[in-house]
Amino acid sequence: MIYRIEYAGKSISFSGDIDAQGLPALRTIARGSDLLVFNSVVLDPPGSRAILYTLHTPPRAIGELARDADVRSLLLSHISPAVEANQDAVLESIKRSYQGPVSLAADRTRVLP
Repeated sequence: MIYRIEYAGKSISFSGDIDAQGLPALRTIARGSDLLVFNSVVLDPPGSRAILYTLHTPPRAIGELARDADVRSLLLSHISPAVEANQDAVLESIKRSYQGPVSLAADRTRVLP
């Protein structure tokens, strides 16, 4: 699933569980978004079980997509225990391609325009 909401001159795009085949559609829909909310479940290969990559996007690809879609900021959500335990490595991988702000969602996270 991919959603984009636009209101009062701002845009937020949301990605659900997306594999490599869904990335082109997400890139198109998210292009120029003020915020991209992206599920972060797996580590870069081979850090997670192979089957998980059929439904989830690794950090390296998240960073590349955020860069290519020219989003202004990135919020990682649906954080798995593996990603939580390896936050520094995940953020480092994303920031190799994407230079904008990246944050990790937590319960009661509030994002202001």
